[in-house]
Amino acid sequence: MTSTHKSRRIWFCQTEYVAQHPESLQKLKDAVGLTTIMPESPVCHTSGFSASAELAQRGPFEDWRQRLDAWPRGAEGIYPPVAGIISGFDDAPLQRVIEACKSTGIEVWGHIGLWSYGGEVYPEFALRDLEGWPLDRRYQEWGIGLCPSRKAVNEWTRDCLVEVIQRYAIDGFDVDHARYPAPANVHSLMACGCANCQDEAVRLGYDFAAMRRGVLALRQRLGQLTVSEVRALAAGRPGLMDFFGLLAQDGAVLDWVQFRAHILAERMGEFRAAVQEAGGRDKVFGSDVFPASTGLLGGHWYGKWEEATDFLTGGSSHGGVVGWATGVTNLAREWTAALCRHAQGLDESEVLALVWRMFGVEDLDLPETAAGVVEGPLPIAALYEREVARLKAQTSGTVPLYPPLSAGAAPELVRALGEAVAVHGCDGCLFTVNAEDEAQVRILGEALAGVG
Repeated sequence: MTSTHKSRRIWFCQTEYVAQHPESLQKLKDAVGLTTIMPESPVCHTSGFSASAELAQRGPFEDWRQRLDAWPRGAEGIYPPVAGIISGFDDAPLQRVIEACKSTGIEVWGHIGLWSYGGEVYPEFALRDLEGWPLDRRYQEWGIGLCPSRKAVNEWTRDCLVEVIQRYAIDGFDVDHARYPAPANVHSLMACGCANCQDEAVRLGYDFAAMRRGVLALRQRLGQLTVSEVRALAAGRPGLMDFFGLLAQDGAVLDWVQFRAHILAERMGEFRAAVQEAGGRDKVFGSDVFPASTGLLGGHWYGKWEEATDFLTGGSSHGGVVGWATGVTNLAREWTAALCRHAQGLDESEVLALVWRMFGVEDLDLPETAAGVVEGPLPIAALYEREVARLKAQTSGTVPLYPPLSAGAAPELVRALGEAVAVHGCDGCLFTVNAEDEAQVRILGEALAGVG
């Protein structure tokens, strides 16, 4: 069936680079069919917006320069990745980018962060687990997130979105960090259990006390697993929800996973409504999402996301925290280490094999040890293709799908990524590319020939 959605080829680019090299827009439009850019500054972690003085006065993160003990990079002038906009940034480069895009016929999607980072800098707004504890810093590389139920932060973030859509000539938003920390952060799966989230559970019709009991009981059960039980579980070839169902006493754990995702979808719907009320219904609003295999664990309930957003994109296609080809492998490494750490006597290779089965990738050529996951090589093309197939299968077609694609990989891999997007009938892609690398640009154009 032919899609009726708008086909887009979206460049996830650096604001400062495009401001200095506006000719790159026409170059990529001609070479790869560029339609849209989503610029981000590595200094401020937004597209380069500047908050008005009125907005900044009530910004909850304005004191970041006084928190260098928690955010040492602040000494270099690098802003912390938190929700919304922090004042003081020079928006002249972004304004040049917007003007260049208008003259080239390219859409501009604004970019700001939401919840999955920043808790280490602002612990007063951070996620808490179901026993009230802050997240374990051993998992910090995957994010120490902000609570998505903090009314003050969410209202301020909404007002940032509204101000941006009114002050800047952009065509919509592709927000980032609209999630919990990556599920490789084992501890984050037990968050957030703060009073605000408990109130949200009541409002949304969930039994918070039952969910808390169920998740804590599951944690205890996992810590008591034996080698024979792991083998028995693996022999049954369980999917992830089967695994939870076998080990949990009731449906409370599944309710917990769903509840966490329900909160985020509610917030996204509220943000979209505010943006479109202020800027018009033609201003699109969406975000990147975790790949399908790990999406629900990270807070992305695709059905609810389709109701709350205008499109779905993804993070890096072959690595990184939101990696679409490495989401499962990063998770598997951390989950295996955690299980072996807490349940004495487990064999790492057998636990890892169980995790591969739970996520439906046991048929791929994957490592048998956690060290092997780190060292590689990994079957990136096969993992990515499976995620794109699952994305297509788990969505209804009501919003366009723009999976991520990185042109920085080996040429044969870039072509394989593009083929996966095309074969599964997606509506385009969000890509990264070095616009000055002629070979990268050429190969990207070849890879996208059948896309959208």
